[in-house]
Amino acid sequence: MKAIMTLSPFIGNLIGQALPDGWVIDRQLPRPGTAGATDLSGSFFSVGFIAKKTVGKKQTEAFLKVIDVGNALQAQPGHSSLMERLKNVTDSYSFECSVLDICEKARLDRVVQVIAKGELPPPPGSAFPIPIPYMLFELADGDVRKIVSRTNKIDDAWRLRVLHNVAVGLQQLHGVTIAHQDLKPSNVLLFETSGQGAKIGDLGRASRLGMEAQHDALAIAGALSYAPPEQAFGIRPELWVDRREGCDLYHLGTLATFLFAGITPTDFYLENLPIDVRPAVWNGQSNCDYQTALPVLMSTFTAFVDAVSSEIPEWARGEMSQIILNACNPDYKKRGDPGARAQIGEPIGIQTFVARFARLSKRAEIEVRR
Repeated sequence: MKAIMTLSPFIGNLIGQALPDGWVIDRQLPRPGTAGATDLSGSFFSVGFIAKKTVGKKQTEAFLKVIDVGNALQAQPGHSSLMERLKNVTDSYSFECSVLDICEKARLDRVVQVIAKGELPPPPGSAFPIPIPYMLFELADGDVRKIVSRTNKIDDAWRLRVLHNVAVGLQQLHGVTIAHQDLKPSNVLLFETSGQGAKIGDLGRASRLGMEAQHDALAIAGALSYAPPEQAFGIRPELWVDRREGCDLYHLGTLATFLFAGITPTDFYLENLPIDVRPAVWNGQSNCDYQTALPVLMSTFTAFVDAVSSEIPEWARGEMSQIILNACNPDYKKRGDPGARAQIGEPIGIQTFVARFARLSKRAEIEVRR
């Protein structure tokens, strides 16, 4: 393996540096896009490490996320001043810490737990002597993207168990008015060695009702390849339930199609939508607006569900197809459980999806044993 990309001169060498409560920084993880980082995800402005802690004969590891302020300042000069760029980085860090505090206080057990957060003093050799923000998290065995890419031995019981865990995680987040906004396979972390199952990680793009974040103004806060159609067309729904919770539900449905068929709705839209209907971010050549494109989106989406359903076991095909139809509906006003949408406030009915996946997961355990 080639050498790991070094940190920016603003951070210097952190290996061996002590953290509170006996944690010590042990090693750096490869940055996304560098040698050895095939299965890793993350931001160019943060660096991953493994920290270790020894109590008696027991050694525990944790994931350390360090904010590389130096790279953030160097990588986005634009037309903003140095102080504006520094404020953007620190505001993002502060917002994520606030969201993590809410999750910790609410004891959301389907969201990855933060162990500690704070600031490190700049180590010797740092070119810019400012404190280094960090967050320390419980360490997962891996993520869904990694598992799916490395093995073909996963079964339907595992797939549905993961989907149920993630649906519960979204229900917990929505219960404290937080939307994840960037749910994708690499942000679904697995804790199977400890028997905890799957949890939702990386709240760096989350939104919270009544708590403004700088990325809230973006048309697409998360990954473009998982964005729902309205975001791709630059539409910002007025209601929180449509704009934020509906996006999370779309991502949940996309996770289901990825797990069962290895494809996402965006993959299918890119291949099958006429170029004069696709928006620019989907490599389109059109000024077609969302409402005009919606009928074509709906027919293409229906074909997508038909294609995906052939990859779903027959005993689950009908219900899973309906879940995908409800969760990934291109019309954001109709996305969600139809019964819930008819109620006052038009909730998406996340609890219905939790119940469906719980039922399917139990049935899958029986089918796998057969």
